[in-house]
Amino acid sequence: MSQDRPTLFAVAKKVALGILIGLLLVGLARGLDFPPVFQTMFFLYALLGAGVFLLLDAPSFPTPTGLKAVVALLLFYIILSAVYILGASSWPQYDPEDEKGKIEKILKPKRERLLKEHGGLDELLAKTKAIEERVATLTARLNKLAPAETVAVPAEPAAKPAGGPLDLIARGMEVYELHECYNCHKIGGKGGVKKRGPVLDNVGSFLTIEDIKKKIFDPTYLYAEGFEKEHKKGMMPDKYKDLMTEEELGALAAYLSTLKNPAADTPKPVFVKTKVEHGFTVYGYVRDQRGKGLAGVEVQAKPLKEHGHAGSVKTNPEGYYEIFLHLHNEDVGTKIQVSAQSVQKEIVANYDPNDKVTKRQASVDLVVS
Repeated sequence: MSQDRPTLFAVAKKVALGILIGLLLVGLARGLDFPPVFQTMFFLYALLGAGVFLLLDAPSFPTPTGLKAVVALLLFYIILSAVYILGASSWPQYDPEDEKGKIEKILKPKRERLLKEHGGLDELLAKTKAIEERVATLTARLNKLAPAETVAVPAEPAAKPAGGPLDLIARGMEVYELHECYNCHKIGGKGGVKKRGPVLDNVGSFLTIEDIKKKIFDPTYLYAEGFEKEHKKGMMPDKYKDLMTEEELGALAAYLSTLKNPAADTPKPVFVKTKVEHGFTVYGYVRDQRGKGLAGVEVQAKPLKEHGHAGSVKTNPEGYYEIFLHLHNEDVGTKIQVSAQSVQKEIVANYDPNDKVTKRQASVDLVVS
């Protein structure tokens, strides 16, 4: 019995060491945002390593011969096959029903919206028919009272279908969730495995709505600084041009363009398919004191230099604008005055004249009374 104690102690020591290493690997994997399946796999690998070291110290078995050797070999293959089959079946498998569920998740809101719009149209037609019948009844009565005159009764304006369109930004957030963009990206600290896709909390400070649209439908259009390897590997799929409608694309781009948190570690974009040497773009939102975007507000951007040509444009329904200015390499450092109504902001066109991959642009949001 005294001879067994060192052996048992050695076994317990190696098992404990394997568990400790496994826990350390799990903690490291969790800190790096690895999925739970990988954390489990790392822990099992550590236990497997401990098992191998235990086998190295195990006493050798007598070499079987004859029928015993055949039975031992068969038992070995049966056990090994069972371990592989059970192990493989315990990992997450491709489930067609799960994939159908994901597709249903995307299509269900679209069907509901179409049914809602169709229902609103039916309601509108029913109201229009009722109004026409009412007009015909009133006309008949008036003709009895004054048959010599033709009296026209104006129709009441048709009511709009109940339930107006979704707010564009809220719709964009919905599209982000439906297409599961959070699998590769983070917003507000939620989502994405590291190094699969960049954090998006400040993407609106670097990209215009048009740039965002181009990137979604054509992932090769640009890539985030520090993600060149992922860009070359094609980590971002090019399927969205087939899965996403123009309405969804516009809503998603509008939502992402509002993300302007300068404290976030969103990397700068590196443009691959556009010439950046010519021109400077000023873009952003015009909002009221409550943060609501204002449509139809004229915004002007004026370079404060001799012979500087100002540009102006009116904001879209969400209060967004883009103004392209003709600035060249020698115009670096030029001050630009951006104004809407009585509000003005002054920025400096800072860029590297030798930089051929960073787009020359600045985001300027204005709050007006």
